[in-house]
Amino acid sequence: MHVNGWMQAGMTIPVQGCMPGAGAGERPVLIVLDLDGTLTDSAQLGRLLFKRVFSLLGFGEISDSLADSFNGPSADEVCARMGVTGDQRILYDTLLDEVEVDLVRTIGVVYPGVHEMLEQLSSQAVLAILTNGSQAYCKACLSHYGFAPYIALHTGFVSGVSKAERIAMWEREVHARRVICVGDRRTDIDNARLAGAYAIGVTYGMGSAEELQDADCLCASAKDVAQACMRVIAAS
Repeated sequence: MHVNGWMQAGMTIPVQGCMPGAGAGERPVLIVLDLDGTLTDSAQLGRLLFKRVFSLLGFGEISDSLADSFNGPSADEVCARMGVTGDQRILYDTLLDEVEVDLVRTIGVVYPGVHEMLEQLSSQAVLAILTNGSQAYCKACLSHYGFAPYIALHTGFVSGVSKAERIAMWEREVHARRVICVGDRRTDIDNARLAGAYAIGVTYGMGSAEELQDADCLCASAKDVAQACMRVIAAS
């Protein structure tokens, strides 16, 4: 599928002269968006996900607070904390895909104004989704929430590839003149910094304003995110 002249996939190659919001030969702005807590209100989804997966793995009923602490970290970090290795790790990945996709389809919620934000920004920049959720989860969100028409690049968690590394890969692929990263957790801001990107923290997600204090700016709504991105695009 081609979106705004770009092939929709986890890693893509730009089509010359067809860059969103750019003339022929002009380098585009790349906007990398977190998914959970930035585009979707997934607090309840994440809690149910981890409680169900670890119950199926034989860990019994884990607490809400423990389940909530896994909403954000990568699968490698979660499994290391819980001591999940070997064949049990393979089963974890399988269960995570199955349960996560099912929950997206049954209780998934998009934050107000997100579709309008994506529509506005997709005509001015190359939009990407970068999440620590699984590949299957990322694809399910693109389809179920109707994000696909706006997103040119996307990937779920890939073991051994950090978010900062992925951002840098995409920056080189699209020859971006500026990169903007949008997320709701400190790790999103840290990875933006490592990639040399402009960091926008959203305070309507799971991270507090204090946690996001090192961001270049804070936004309280999807509309605020669109306005902040447009200012950076104009300045670049």
